[in-house]
Amino acid sequence: MLAPQQGFNHIRLTVLEDIEYLSLRLRFEDKREILSATGLTPYEGLLFSYKNSTTCFTIVNYKNIPVSIFGINKINNSLSTIWLMATDGLKEIEKPFLKQNKELINFLAKKYKILWNFVDCRNELHIKWLRWCGFKFLRKVNYGVLNQPFYEIIKICA
Repeated sequence: MLAPQQGFNHIRLTVLEDIEYLSLRLRFEDKREILSATGLTPYEGLLFSYKNSTTCFTIVNYKNIPVSIFGINKINNSLSTIWLMATDGLKEIEKPFLKQNKELINFLAKKYKILWNFVDCRNELHIKWLRWCGFKFLRKVNYGVLNQPFYEIIKICA
């Protein structure tokens, strides 16, 4: 498991208190993505994702206040899903987060062979993050309980 001593000073392991804090502050686009995909409230969606993640990280700002959360859920030996939800506070640490995030994705690539998921086509920040991380966009499909347009994304790490 990755820990702060690995050099990711804005990323730490998630604790349960982060779920409630972040669920109340998520960006509109992130709340909409949770609702469109799952029909859940932000709190329910984050709690479900947290509980079902093999690894879950909270991104914090310079004052150690949570601004985002993301995780990996291992489906089988080859395939894992990756997800991210953010508050507007992520903008405060955007550059260090993106720099450290590439290092983190490279670290995770050693553990997970294929990272995959769907992303709401309207969520430009997520799309930008996924492209930055080197994900490929496979296709556009109607997805989730609200049958909204999502991109299927993948990163082959092996």
